[in-house]
Formats: sequence, structure tokens, C-alpha cells
Amino acid sequence: MTEALLIIFAAGLIYYVATRLAPKGLLFKLKKEEESLRKTIKEKFDKDTDTKEIDLISRGQVQLNNGQLSMAEKSFLEAIQINPKNSKPYHFLGMIYLRQNENQGAVETLKKATELDQLNDTALNNLGLAFHNLKKYQEAVDAFEKSIQLNDKIAHRYINLGVSYQGLKEYEKAALAFENATKIHENIENLTLIVKNYLKLNDKKLAARSLERLLEIDPTNAWGKRMLASFKD
Repeated sequence: MTEALLIIFAAGLIYYVATRLAPKGLLFKLKKEEESLRKTIKEKFDKDTDTKEIDLISRGQVQLNNGQLSMAEKSFLEAIQINPKNSKPYHFLGMIYLRQNENQGAVETLKKATELDQLNDTALNNLGLAFHNLKKYQEAVDAFEKSIQLNDKIAHRYINLGVSYQGLKEYEKAALAFENATKIHENIENLTLIVKNYLKLNDKKLAARSLERLLEIDPTNAWGKRMLASFKD
């Protein structure tokens, strides 16, 4: 700050000399020096502002990871005051509000994050979660699909999509989403969702096949064995 004040003083002094004391032949040169100093001032202030914004976001992330949600929220809000066009603090605020079950606040901040950065697939997935929690299943589906279009390698995003399709009672689309999840990561939880979804469709044949896949992973799974046996009765 002291350095900046000295620069401002120097710029003012140059302006005074240029306009009051300098011979006309030096006026142009002095004005150029004044412009250069003013540019230096602006660059320093911009740099200081950028540094403060980065520090606030970094601090907020640490606070968020440590579960200090109120402190993290304050840090991200201060960062937004400095630069309202940076998507990151909006995204982190959305994550805080999701944890606090403040889903409407999460929707508002995550929508802003995705408007500022349309390629942020994680923010789109989190936006889908907030919409789903509000039982706005079609909006959730739209957000999850956009997230998957940007990154189709994460299994739980297909699970999220399938669960929201279930909210719309579109069980065939849900089945496709769950099957896509198992192509990435086949586990008991995903296969259980698939079995229950096929039962919603009254498709015992596909449910049985999924149960067999589940029992290959966990041969002692009591629920899987019981369900499969019931289909044979």
C-alpha cells in the first residue's frame, strides 16, 4: 500500500511540473511519464485485487474441506464482491448450500456458476442434485445430461440421472442410465438399483439377470439370493 501511495504522489508531482513549471518542450515527455506511472498504479492495484481474490478462494476451500461452512461461505462471498465474474466461488457456495440442505440457494448459485463456466461438468452435476432434492426432476435430468455430455466417464452421474428419471416415472430411461453406470463401475449398489428398477417395469427376466450379475460379485448376498429364489417359485 505504501508503494502505491508513493507512486500516486509521484504521478501528481509530475502532473504539477508538467502543467505549471516545465518548458513547453518538455511537456509531452512529462505527460508520457505521467501516463506510464498511472498505468503502473492501475496494474499494481489490479494485481493486489487478483491476489486477494485468489487468497479468499483458497482459504474458503480449506474451510470447506474442514467443515467450517459459515467461514467458507463468508470467504466465497467476499471473493464474489471482488470479482463477480469468476465461476469458482459460486460453485463452492452451491456445494455449501447442498451440504446444508439449502437447495434453493444451491440452485441459484450453481446456475450462476454454470452460466459463467458452461464447461464445468461438476457444477452441472451438483446443480442436478439440487434440482432433484427440490423434486424438480426434469430440471435435474437436464443438468445431469449436460454434465454427462461433458464427462461420460463417471458412474455416479448416470446413477443420479437414473434416479431422477425414476422421479419422473420414466423407468426405461432410468434402466438405460443405470446400465451405463455399471459399464463404468459394476458393483452391488448399482446392480441393486437396476434390479429394483426392472421390477418397476415388471421385467423379472432382466431383474433375474441383474441378480445373477450381483451374485457373481457377492455370492453370499442374502437379499440377492432371496430375490432370485422368489423368481423361481
